[in-house]
Amino acid sequence: MVSRRNFFSIFIMMAVLLFMFQFSQVYKESGNDYDTNEYVAKAAVSGADRWQDAGLTLSDPALTEKEYVIFFGREGSDLEDIVSQWCTYTKRNLMILSDTKEYDRMGDSAPEMVLIDSSALDFSKETEKLIQMAGQGSTIVFCNLPDAEVIKKQDSLRELLGIRSVQETQTQIQGVHLFSDFLLGGEALYLAMDEEEAKERQDMELAVPWYITGKGTKTYMTGLMEEEEIDREEYPALIWRNKFDDAFVFAVNGDYMSGLTGLGILDAIAYEASDYEIYPIVNAQNVMMVDYPGFSSENGERMMALYSRDARAVYRDVMWPSVAAMAKRNNLKLTCYISPQFDYSDGNEPTPEDAVFYLQQLNEIDGEAGRSLICGEEVTLAEKNARDNAFYAGAVEDYQFGAAYAGQTVSPEMKEELTGSLQGIRTLGCGYGAKYPLLSYYTDEVTLQCATGESREFTYSMDLQFRSLMTALGYSNVVIDMHPVIWPEGKEDQWENYFDEVSSNISTYWNRFPAFSRTTLTESDRRVRALLNLDYTHQRVQDTIYLKVSGMDEEAWFLLRTHGEQVTDAQGAEVARVEKDAYLIYVSLGQAEIHMQKSDEILEYPY
Repeated sequence: MVSRRNFFSIFIMMAVLLFMFQFSQVYKESGNDYDTNEYVAKAAVSGADRWQDAGLTLSDPALTEKEYVIFFGREGSDLEDIVSQWCTYTKRNLMILSDTKEYDRMGDSAPEMVLIDSSALDFSKETEKLIQMAGQGSTIVFCNLPDAEVIKKQDSLRELLGIRSVQETQTQIQGVHLFSDFLLGGEALYLAMDEEEAKERQDMELAVPWYITGKGTKTYMTGLMEEEEIDREEYPALIWRNKFDDAFVFAVNGDYMSGLTGLGILDAIAYEASDYEIYPIVNAQNVMMVDYPGFSSENGERMMALYSRDARAVYRDVMWPSVAAMAKRNNLKLTCYISPQFDYSDGNEPTPEDAVFYLQQLNEIDGEAGRSLICGEEVTLAEKNARDNAFYAGAVEDYQFGAAYAGQTVSPEMKEELTGSLQGIRTLGCGYGAKYPLLSYYTDEVTLQCATGESREFTYSMDLQFRSLMTALGYSNVVIDMHPVIWPEGKEDQWENYFDEVSSNISTYWNRFPAFSRTTLTESDRRVRALLNLDYTHQRVQDTIYLKVSGMDEEAWFLLRTHGEQVTDAQGAEVARVEKDAYLIYVSLGQAEIHMQKSDEILEYPY
């Protein structure tokens, strides 16, 4: 039996604890500015001031004054699209030519780089012209290679490419070996250990021509062979460099350049062709959660059968604790694209209290709420936005949305809405595989940021692309599509299975570059605008790089890659090491000085 004295002590203790917990929660909520989106606090620069290609022509006298790149290929091809994006991001002037005959009109002017789509050239007629270009000191890049039979027949072409012999016109490789110091992220072996891994991960091109490179070449990526009697120096070369006269000739054996992977490969090639390389990047790693959270109870029977609660409770009690823990564990800044309701005809209306709850929760983990523009057939986009606007006006009137999710396609209707009911949206997120430039202005006031991967899958080719995009732009944008959880088609869509797969991929594969910033999409938008608007020049005098930046907003980010040198000091810039011979440069003024010295680290070179 408890005495009165002990009972009174216990009562006082419980009252104090209750007061402390309640007070701390009240204090926490009073300091939570959930109705203010801090990421749209500052005005954004306009696309009207974006960097523009100089538009050089063959007869332009400025050819002798400006650095430029020539692309021999077809306009409108996938490869031309990647080359154009790369030139825009790195501020290189691009000239597209259909064949080498036009090159004769350039006189003494030599481009910095010559990029070749081999499917567009007749090498029986144009190999000698390419040899002449190499003799002028231009870096030659075969973005893909001509047919192996063509290479086999032409001694001069093999000499230009550094190919000692064509072992087989096509052979089957077991995997791919990417050497370190080419793309960021170090060495990688894309080799499945069993059938399950092969089925889940292996999507690389495994049927390739077998070229054995000769002396004076440097290999960056090879195929892996099963035969033990084959020396590794004779494995099929996939990416390599040849020294030809005073120029470098790079070759890509395969279709690695036609997609986004080509962006980082081109930057790595430019780095390997020079004493150092410095270029602007975005420095933003994003995670977009699509169609989450929702504020109405839909698909009720299915939710009750699976979770013994309605959809609103599933969002809040089942999904949110796991989502918040994943964000904190991986240091993510989530952009959650809200769908107040999916079905606008079923009578299930969204609940205003839920909007307040999730904005508070997102604010606590430094996340951001965006708007999902995906709608069903029962409503038009204009009708959806009108009903959503009415809901937000009553629930969280002061919150300013900076980001919206467009899905795979940005429709003409969407463009109209951006100047009407969606005014204030600064950036659109696009789905993985959307047919748009990775980063661009959709209008002068709205940017497009395409996804770089899907959270539910991670294959070998996606890993190569991930490394490439971090090398090219320090940028990733991963999609977590939450719609299947509320509208599941099978067991794999049930939350425990879905989240286990997503969380594992995020933690293991998509979170390996801690030197680059984690951002929300509106925060990333400011950096995208800086990249698209700025121009820059750099010059090295002895051990100092002088960097000048124009057209920038308040800040700009660059990646500096060196060959065995380390940064010792900087004025006008902040420097952080990414990995060996790679540095992240933050510039807030118009110019900076970066001082370097030879590194004491031992350098290792692949065969």
